[in-house]
Amino acid sequence: MKNNPHNMFYGAAPIIHEQAKKLRNRETKSEKILWCLLSKRQLNVKFRRQHPISLFIVDFYCHELKLVIEADGEIHQKKRK
Repeated sequence: MKNNPHNMFYGAAPIIHEQAKKLRNRETKSEKILWCLLSKRQLNVKFRRQHPISLFIVDFYCHELKLVIEADGEIHQKKRK
């Protein structure tokens, strides 16, 4: 069954897409390492990084499997103001 690319964002607003684009340009070391493995389709599926889903931006998303992967790293240890 072919995936509809419009459904993979689950209603994410344009501002969420803009934020995701900025995050793709500021990847963490953990994300960079994981992306090197996921981007080569070694699992025979396509992953997207910093992907908007509704109100959230997930580190990695495979629409075919409906699978989200979050990579913990130094960014998750910083306190928010």
